[in-house]
Amino acid sequence: MDLTITLKGESYTLKAEDESVAIEFEFRGEWYRVDTPQEVVALKKYLLAHAHQDEGSPSSGSYAGLPAQGKWTSDLFALLMEKIGYFEKKFLAALLSASHPLDANTVVRLAFPGHYRNEKKRLRRKVERDGLMVLGGIQSGLVRHVRTLGLEPFDLYQVHISWRDGRRTRYFTADPGFRFTAQEQGWPPQFLREALNT
Repeated sequence: MDLTITLKGESYTLKAEDESVAIEFEFRGEWYRVDTPQEVVALKKYLLAHAHQDEGSPSSGSYAGLPAQGKWTSDLFALLMEKIGYFEKKFLAALLSASHPLDANTVVRLAFPGHYRNEKKRLRRKVERDGLMVLGGIQSGLVRHVRTLGLEPFDLYQVHISWRDGRRTRYFTADPGFRFTAQEQGWPPQFLREALNT
């Protein structure tokens, strides 16, 4: 069963496969698949922002006119760093260690390198699964802390879902405004960089 909806020139296709419904949409000639309408909005916002950065033109989305750091100020950044714990800081440091999106398993390996070094191949899948569960807990804590500051999780980082060969992969990208403010503050500190082995 397929249902295609076209809104404002963008085509969205709802497909039923393996008892799950995915939303597919086309952006500049490439097709993307996500699970929820909220993910469509978030991914489209991300794609538009990066497309405008690549073109060198200012963003025409809802963030037009915001300074380079977006909603982040040095005070908000300092408040967040005071509220969050060591593992949440390692998660953010892992996201900031790369300028490109990182898949969830890579984030876990960067944030918790000791888990992966000594594991045999047959245990690696279990360790990855456990690491992803820990990552989910870290994300949950960050969401709570970011919302107490009057911001939303997408103001800190974005999550994008990719489907390949029926396998779902989550990709994380630090928000450009958060990245800018972190760089201005000289963050992450040296001890976190060393903990990530970067």
